[in-house]
Amino acid sequence: MEKYVAQGWILYRPDKSLIKQESYEIDRLKETAPRYGYRIQVVNPDELSFVIGMGGKPDLFLKGEHVDILPDFVIPRMGSATSYFALAALRHLEKLGVYSLNSSEAIALAQDKLLHLQRLSDAGLPVPKTILVQFPVDIDLIEKEIGFPTVVKTRVGTQGSGVHLCETRQALNDILQFVEANNPEAELFLQQFLPESRGRDVRVLSIGGLIVGAMERIAAEGFKSNYSQGGRARPFEYGPKNELAVADTMKVLRMDMAGLDYLYDDEVGMRILEVNSSPGFEGLEKTCEVDVAAAVFRFLDVKLKISNKYKARVMGWPEPAECQPA
Repeated sequence: MEKYVAQGWILYRPDKSLIKQESYEIDRLKETAPRYGYRIQVVNPDELSFVIGMGGKPDLFLKGEHVDILPDFVIPRMGSATSYFALAALRHLEKLGVYSLNSSEAIALAQDKLLHLQRLSDAGLPVPKTILVQFPVDIDLIEKEIGFPTVVKTRVGTQGSGVHLCETRQALNDILQFVEANNPEAELFLQQFLPESRGRDVRVLSIGGLIVGAMERIAAEGFKSNYSQGGRARPFEYGPKNELAVADTMKVLRMDMAGLDYLYDDEVGMRILEVNSSPGFEGLEKTCEVDVAAAVFRFLDVKLKISNKYKARVMGWPEPAECQPA
Protein backbone atom coordinates (compact mmCIF):
# COMPACT_ATOMS: atom_id res chain seq x y z
CA MET A 1 0.00 0.00 0.00
CA GLU A 2 1.31 3.45 -0.96
CA LYS A 3 2.43 5.48 2.03
CA TYR A 4 1.44 9.11 2.57
CA VAL A 5 1.04 11.47 5.49
CA ALA A 6 -1.93 13.43 4.13
CA GLN A 7 -4.20 13.43 1.12
CA GLY A 8 -5.69 16.42 -0.60
CA TRP A 9 -7.72 17.65 -3.52
CA ILE A 10 -6.85 20.23 -6.12
CA LEU A 11 -10.16 21.91 -6.94
CA TYR A 12 -9.97 22.85 -10.62
CA ARG A 13 -12.51 23.94 -13.24
CA PRO A 14 -11.22 24.31 -16.82
CA ASP A 15 -11.79 27.83 -18.12
CA LYS A 16 -12.02 27.96 -21.92
CA SER A 17 -11.75 31.76 -21.86
CA LEU A 18 -8.17 31.66 -20.63
CA ILE A 19 -5.30 32.28 -23.03
CA LYS A 20 -3.27 29.68 -21.15
CA GLN A 21 -4.74 26.83 -19.12
CA GLU A 22 -3.43 25.70 -15.72
CA SER A 23 -1.80 22.44 -16.79
CA TYR A 24 1.70 23.53 -15.69
CA GLU A 25 0.70 24.47 -12.14
CA ILE A 26 -1.40 21.37 -11.58
CA ASP A 27 1.27 19.07 -13.02
CA ARG A 28 3.90 20.65 -10.78
CA LEU A 29 1.77 20.20 -7.66
CA LYS A 30 1.00 16.59 -8.57
CA GLU A 31 4.61 15.64 -9.28
CA THR A 32 5.95 17.40 -6.17
CA ALA A 33 3.38 16.09 -3.68
CA PRO A 34 4.89 12.58 -3.21
CA ARG A 35 8.30 14.06 -2.36
CA TYR A 36 6.69 15.58 0.72
CA GLY A 37 4.50 12.60 1.59
CA TYR A 38 1.28 13.98 0.13
CA ARG A 39 -1.23 12.30 -2.16
CA ILE A 40 -3.12 14.58 -4.55
CA GLN A 41 -6.32 14.11 -6.55
CA VAL A 42 -7.67 16.66 -9.04
CA VAL A 43 -11.40 17.22 -8.48
CA ASN A 44 -13.76 19.34 -10.55
CA PRO A 45 -16.09 21.08 -8.05
CA ASP A 46 -18.92 20.71 -10.58
CA GLU A 47 -18.78 16.94 -9.87
CA LEU A 48 -19.43 17.47 -6.16
CA SER A 49 -22.86 17.31 -4.54
CA PHE A 50 -23.64 18.09 -0.94
CA VAL A 51 -26.60 17.67 1.36
CA ILE A 52 -27.46 19.96 4.26
CA GLY A 53 -29.89 18.40 6.73
CA MET A 54 -31.70 19.54 9.85
CA GLY A 55 -29.50 18.80 12.82
CA GLY A 56 -27.59 16.06 11.00
CA LYS A 57 -24.03 15.93 9.76
CA PRO A 58 -23.76 17.40 6.25
CA ASP A 59 -22.94 14.88 3.52
CA LEU A 60 -20.65 15.14 0.51
CA PHE A 61 -20.75 13.21 -2.77
CA LEU A 62 -18.29 13.01 -5.67
CA LYS A 63 -19.68 11.85 -9.02
CA GLY A 64 -22.71 10.53 -7.16
CA GLU A 65 -20.66 8.44 -4.73
CA HIS A 66 -20.61 9.23 -1.03
CA VAL A 67 -17.23 10.58 0.14
CA ASP A 68 -16.44 8.32 3.09
CA ILE A 69 -12.92 9.65 3.69
CA LEU A 70 -12.61 13.40 3.44
CA PRO A 71 -9.41 15.00 2.15
CA ASP A 72 -7.11 16.53 4.75
CA PHE A 73 -6.88 19.70 2.69
CA VAL A 74 -7.92 21.29 -0.61
CA ILE A 75 -5.94 23.55 -2.91
CA PRO A 76 -8.37 25.72 -4.91
CA ARG A 77 -7.04 26.39 -8.41
CA MET A 78 -10.23 27.70 -10.01
CA GLY A 79 -9.27 31.34 -10.51
CA SER A 80 -11.68 33.23 -12.78
CA ALA A 81 -13.67 30.00 -13.25
CA THR A 82 -14.81 30.12 -9.61
CA SER A 83 -18.59 29.89 -9.85
CA TYR A 84 -21.15 30.36 -7.10
CA PHE A 85 -21.52 26.58 -6.97
CA ALA A 86 -17.75 26.06 -6.67
CA LEU A 87 -17.57 28.53 -3.79
CA ALA A 88 -20.55 26.84 -2.12
CA ALA A 89 -18.82 23.45 -2.46
CA LEU A 90 -15.65 24.89 -0.90
CA ARG A 91 -17.65 26.37 1.98
CA HIS A 92 -19.22 22.96 2.53
CA LEU A 93 -15.79 21.32 2.69
CA GLU A 94 -14.70 23.95 5.22
CA LYS A 95 -17.83 23.25 7.25
CA LEU A 96 -16.79 19.59 7.31
CA GLY A 97 -13.45 20.63 8.82
CA VAL A 98 -11.30 20.43 5.67
CA TYR A 99 -8.51 23.02 5.51
CA SER A 100 -8.42 25.11 2.33
CA LEU A 101 -5.25 26.82 1.04
CA ASN A 102 -7.10 30.15 0.76
CA SER A 103 -10.48 30.16 2.41
CA SER A 104 -13.72 30.57 0.49
CA GLU A 105 -13.98 34.06 2.02
CA ALA A 106 -10.53 35.06 0.75
CA ILE A 107 -11.25 33.68 -2.73
CA ALA A 108 -14.55 35.56 -2.99
CA LEU A 109 -12.76 38.75 -1.93
CA ALA A 110 -10.00 38.25 -4.52
CA GLN A 111 -12.63 37.75 -7.23
CA ASP A 112 -14.07 41.19 -6.53
CA LYS A 113 -11.30 43.49 -7.75
CA LEU A 114 -12.96 46.65 -6.47
CA LEU A 115 -13.75 45.28 -3.01
CA HIS A 116 -10.24 44.05 -2.30
CA LEU A 117 -8.83 47.41 -3.41
CA GLN A 118 -11.25 49.07 -0.96
CA ARG A 119 -10.03 46.81 1.84
CA LEU A 120 -6.40 47.58 1.06
CA SER A 121 -7.05 51.32 0.82
CA ASP A 122 -8.92 51.26 4.14
CA ALA A 123 -5.83 49.63 5.68
CA GLY A 124 -3.66 52.49 4.43
CA LEU A 125 -1.96 50.54 1.66
CA PRO A 126 -1.32 52.44 -1.62
CA VAL A 127 -3.60 51.51 -4.53
CA PRO A 128 -4.34 53.30 -7.82
CA LYS A 129 -7.21 55.80 -7.72
CA THR A 130 -10.28 53.86 -8.93
CA ILE A 131 -13.88 54.76 -9.79
CA LEU A 132 -16.77 52.32 -10.29
CA VAL A 133 -19.04 53.63 -13.05
CA GLN A 134 -22.55 53.07 -14.31
CA PHE A 135 -24.17 54.37 -17.47
CA PRO A 136 -24.39 57.17 -18.36
CA VAL A 137 -20.82 57.82 -17.26
CA ASP A 138 -19.85 61.30 -16.04
CA ILE A 139 -16.70 61.78 -18.13
CA ASP A 140 -16.10 65.24 -16.62
CA LEU A 141 -15.72 63.57 -13.22
CA ILE A 142 -13.34 60.99 -14.69
CA GLU A 143 -11.21 63.70 -16.25
CA LYS A 144 -11.13 65.71 -13.02
CA GLU A 145 -10.39 62.85 -10.62
CA ILE A 146 -8.33 60.42 -12.72
CA GLY A 147 -7.33 62.19 -15.92
CA PHE A 148 -5.98 60.64 -19.09
CA PRO A 149 -4.78 58.11 -20.03
CA THR A 150 -7.37 56.06 -18.13
CA VAL A 151 -7.49 52.29 -17.68
CA VAL A 152 -10.89 50.65 -18.25
CA LYS A 153 -11.48 47.30 -16.56
CA THR A 154 -14.26 44.78 -16.28
CA ARG A 155 -15.05 43.61 -12.74
CA VAL A 156 -13.95 40.06 -13.60
CA GLY A 157 -10.98 39.22 -15.81
CA THR A 158 -7.66 37.42 -15.78
CA GLN A 159 -4.39 37.14 -17.73
CA GLY A 160 -4.87 40.71 -18.97
CA SER A 161 -8.35 40.16 -20.44
CA GLY A 162 -10.99 42.80 -19.84
CA VAL A 163 -8.43 45.64 -19.61
CA HIS A 164 -8.19 48.57 -22.04
CA LEU A 165 -6.14 51.79 -22.03
CA CYS A 166 -7.85 54.97 -23.23
CA GLU A 167 -5.25 57.60 -24.03
CA THR A 168 -7.71 60.48 -24.54
CA ARG A 169 -11.16 61.67 -23.49
CA GLN A 170 -12.49 60.85 -26.96
CA ALA A 171 -11.08 57.31 -26.83
CA LEU A 172 -12.79 56.76 -23.46
CA ASN A 173 -16.07 58.15 -24.77
CA ASP A 174 -15.92 55.84 -27.81
CA ILE A 175 -15.34 52.66 -25.81
CA LEU A 176 -18.00 53.56 -23.25
CA GLN A 177 -20.55 54.15 -26.02
CA PHE A 178 -19.66 50.79 -27.55
CA VAL A 179 -20.02 48.95 -24.22
CA GLU A 180 -23.27 50.70 -23.33
CA ALA A 181 -24.81 49.85 -26.72
CA ASN A 182 -23.97 46.17 -26.29
CA ASN A 183 -24.33 45.70 -22.54
CA PRO A 184 -25.77 48.66 -20.59
CA GLU A 185 -25.53 46.62 -17.37
CA ALA A 186 -21.79 46.02 -17.75
CA GLU A 187 -19.76 46.32 -14.56
CA LEU A 188 -16.80 48.60 -15.28
CA PHE A 189 -14.36 50.56 -13.25
CA LEU A 190 -11.89 53.18 -14.36
CA GLN A 191 -8.45 53.38 -12.88
CA GLN A 192 -5.58 55.83 -12.65
CA PHE A 193 -2.83 55.16 -15.19
CA LEU A 194 0.69 55.30 -13.80
CA PRO A 195 3.10 56.25 -16.62
CA GLU A 196 6.07 54.82 -14.72
CA SER A 197 4.47 51.40 -15.17
CA ARG A 198 3.64 51.59 -18.87
CA GLY A 199 4.38 48.08 -20.13
CA ARG A 200 5.88 46.82 -16.88
CA ASP A 201 4.85 45.73 -13.40
CA VAL A 202 6.04 43.46 -10.60
CA ARG A 203 4.47 40.09 -9.74
CA VAL A 204 5.13 38.80 -6.24
CA LEU A 205 4.12 35.33 -5.12
CA SER A 206 3.58 35.00 -1.40
CA ILE A 207 2.78 31.99 0.76
CA GLY A 208 2.06 32.48 4.43
CA GLY A 209 2.90 36.19 4.18
CA LEU A 210 6.45 35.43 3.01
CA ILE A 211 7.77 36.18 -0.47
CA VAL A 212 8.57 32.99 -2.41
CA GLY A 213 9.69 34.90 -5.50
CA ALA A 214 9.25 38.19 -7.35
CA MET A 215 9.74 39.17 -10.97
CA GLU A 216 9.43 42.26 -13.10
CA ARG A 217 7.22 41.63 -16.12
CA ILE A 218 7.86 43.63 -19.30
CA ALA A 219 5.36 43.82 -22.14
CA ALA A 220 6.21 42.49 -25.57
CA GLU A 221 4.21 45.45 -26.88
CA GLY A 222 1.53 47.79 -25.61
CA PHE A 223 0.91 48.49 -21.93
CA LYS A 224 -0.06 45.00 -20.66
CA SER A 225 2.86 43.16 -19.11
CA ASN A 226 1.22 39.78 -18.53
CA TYR A 227 3.62 36.84 -18.93
CA SER A 228 0.77 34.80 -20.43
CA GLN A 229 0.49 37.33 -23.27
CA GLY A 230 4.08 36.95 -24.40
CA GLY A 231 5.80 39.42 -22.11
CA ARG A 232 9.28 38.73 -20.77
CA ALA A 233 10.34 38.62 -17.15
CA ARG A 234 13.40 39.05 -14.97
CA PRO A 235 13.98 38.58 -11.23
CA PHE A 236 12.99 41.54 -9.08
CA GLU A 237 15.16 42.50 -6.13
CA TYR A 238 12.85 43.19 -3.20
CA GLY A 239 13.94 44.71 0.09
CA PRO A 240 12.62 44.74 3.68
CA LYS A 241 10.08 47.49 2.86
CA ASN A 242 8.53 45.39 0.09
CA GLU A 243 8.52 42.31 2.32
CA LEU A 244 6.55 44.21 4.98
CA ALA A 245 4.10 45.56 2.37
CA VAL A 246 3.43 42.04 1.07
CA ALA A 247 2.94 40.65 4.59
CA ASP A 248 0.50 43.49 5.37
CA THR A 249 -1.47 42.87 2.17
CA MET A 250 -1.76 39.14 2.85
CA LYS A 251 -2.90 39.86 6.41
CA VAL A 252 -5.56 42.38 5.34
CA LEU A 253 -7.00 39.99 2.73
CA ARG A 254 -6.53 36.90 4.96
CA MET A 255 -4.84 34.95 2.21
CA ASP A 256 -2.49 31.99 2.57
CA MET A 257 -1.24 32.08 -1.02
CA ALA A 258 -1.52 34.86 -3.56
CA GLY A 259 -0.03 36.52 -6.59
CA LEU A 260 0.26 40.26 -5.98
CA ASP A 261 0.69 42.70 -8.84
CA TYR A 262 2.45 45.99 -8.12
CA LEU A 263 2.79 49.10 -10.27
CA TYR A 264 5.68 51.53 -10.18
CA ASP A 265 4.82 54.99 -8.91
CA ASP A 266 7.34 57.81 -8.39
CA GLU A 267 5.17 59.24 -5.60
CA VAL A 268 5.02 56.21 -3.25
CA GLY A 269 7.37 53.72 -4.88
CA MET A 270 4.89 50.92 -5.55
CA ARG A 271 1.09 50.65 -5.64
CA ILE A 272 -0.77 47.34 -5.34
CA LEU A 273 -2.84 46.84 -8.49
CA GLU A 274 -4.65 43.60 -7.67
CA VAL A 275 -4.37 40.24 -5.93
CA ASN A 276 -4.91 36.80 -7.45
CA SER A 277 -5.87 33.94 -5.11
CA SER A 278 -4.91 31.27 -7.67
CA PRO A 279 -1.73 32.62 -9.24
CA GLY A 280 0.05 30.96 -12.11
CA PHE A 281 3.68 30.32 -11.30
CA GLU A 282 5.31 28.90 -14.43
CA GLY A 283 6.97 32.19 -15.27
CA LEU A 284 8.05 32.79 -11.69
CA GLU A 285 9.64 29.35 -11.27
CA LYS A 286 11.56 29.69 -14.52
CA THR A 287 12.57 33.32 -14.02
CA CYS A 288 13.53 33.19 -10.34
CA GLU A 289 14.61 29.53 -10.15
CA VAL A 290 12.36 28.87 -7.16
CA ASP A 291 10.25 25.81 -6.37
CA VAL A 292 6.76 27.18 -5.70
CA ALA A 293 5.17 23.73 -5.54
CA ALA A 294 7.61 22.67 -2.81
CA ALA A 295 6.85 25.87 -0.89
CA VAL A 296 3.15 24.96 -1.00
CA PHE A 297 3.72 21.59 0.64
CA ARG A 298 6.15 22.98 3.22
CA PHE A 299 3.44 25.48 4.17
CA LEU A 300 0.88 22.67 4.39
CA ASP A 301 3.22 20.89 6.82
CA VAL A 302 2.84 23.90 9.12
CA LYS A 303 -0.93 24.35 8.69
CA LEU A 304 -1.63 20.63 9.15
CA LYS A 305 0.94 20.40 11.97
CA ILE A 306 2.87 17.59 10.30
CA SER A 307 6.31 17.24 11.86
CA ASN A 308 9.46 15.87 10.27
CA LYS A 309 9.55 13.10 12.85
CA TYR A 310 6.02 12.04 11.95
CA LYS A 311 6.93 12.06 8.24
CA ALA A 312 9.99 9.95 8.95
CA ARG A 313 7.96 7.43 10.90
CA VAL A 314 5.25 7.11 8.24
CA MET A 315 7.39 7.34 5.13
CA GLY A 316 10.48 5.57 6.38
CA TRP A 317 12.68 8.59 5.72
CA PRO A 318 15.84 9.33 7.76
CA GLU A 319 15.31 11.35 10.94
CA PRO A 320 15.12 14.09 11.85
CA ALA A 321 16.55 16.81 9.64
CA GLU A 322 16.96 14.82 6.44
CA CYS A 323 13.49 13.36 6.41
CA GLN A 324 12.32 15.42 3.43
CA PRO A 325 14.03 14.18 0.25
CA ALA A 326 15.39 16.76 -2.17
